[in-house]
Amino acid sequence: MDSDLSAPKHAIGDFVRCWYDLYDYYYGWSDFFDDPAPATMHGIIVDIEFAPWGDADDPEIIYVVYCIDGAHRFFIESEIYKLS
Repeated sequence: MDSDLSAPKHAIGDFVRCWYDLYDYYYGWSDFFDDPAPATMHGIIVDIEFAPWGDADDPEIIYVVYCIDGAHRFFIESEIYKLS
């Protein structure tokens, strides 16, 4: 990890509770899938990525979470709460 990137608040292997803040607002979950997304998901962080946005100096931290329903999902820091 480069030293000029912000340090993630969570680590790979953390068990977390997650939810989408804006996903339903922008896209409408049921428009893409037959089953609606659960309001709250639980899983383990399996990867951490950094997504630069335009000219922003500080990229967004994206967590890849392997949820207990078997799906890999992507969340930002404000959408994750560490359970243990």
